Amino acid sequence: MKFIKGLMYLILAVISISCVGEVKEKLKQAKSTVANTSSIVKEAKKVEGRIEKLKEAVPLTNEQLKSWLPTKLGNMHRTGFKIGQAGMYQVNSVEGTFKEENGDTFVKIQVIDGAGPTGSMMAAGYGMLGNLEMEEENEEKHKKTVEVEGTKAQQTYYKKTNRTHLMFAHSERFLVTFTGNEMNPAEAWEAVEDLELNDLVKMTK
Repeated sequence: MKFIKGLMYLILAVISISCVGEVKEKLKQAKSTVANTSSIVKEAKKVEGRIEKLKEAVPLTNEQLKSWLPTKLGNMHRTGFKIGQAGMYQVNSVEGTFKEENGDTFVKIQVIDGAGPTGSMMAAGYGMLGNLEMEEENEEKHKKTVEVEGTKAQQTYYKKTNRTHLMFAHSERFLVTFTGNEMNPAEAWEAVEDLELNDLVKMTK
C-alpha cells in the first residue's frame, strides 16, 4: 500500500508540473515511500518534451472517438458506450462495454485523448506509470509492469476471479484502461489488439 500511495502521489505531481524542477522537489517528499525515485526523475525528464508537444495538439472530438469505437471485439458484441464522461477534466473520452452472447466474458474499456493542456499532463502520468519497473504478488492478485508488442503497461491479474486490468498510454497520447472479466492476461492483450488503436493515431493526422 505504501508503494501505491507514493506512486499515486507522484502521478498527481506530474499532472501539476510546469517544469522538471518541480518534479524533483515533489520526488524528495515522496522518497520515504518510493524506492526507485531516481528512475522516476529520469522518466520525468523524458516526458517533459512530450508534454509540450501534446499541449499544442488538437484533441479528437467525442464524436470522432465514438466513430472509432468498434461494435464487435473478437467474439464479443458491444453492449453499451459513453462519450464525454471525463469531460470534467477537460479531456475527451469514450467508454465501451462488450460481452459474449453465450458466455461470461465481459470487457470494459475507456480511452482518453491526451492532447491539450490537461490531457498532456494525464498522458505524462500514464507514461510514467507504465515505465515504473514494479512487481508484487499475493494469493489474490499478481501486479507488474509489462511490455507487450512495444507497449509498456501496468498489468494486474486477479487470480480468484480470473480478471485482468491494464493501464497504458498508446502512442504516448491515448490513455487506455482495460478490464477483462473471465480473461487471463494473454486473452486480455489479444482483445486489446482487436481494438485497432492505431486507427486513432491515423485520425489525428
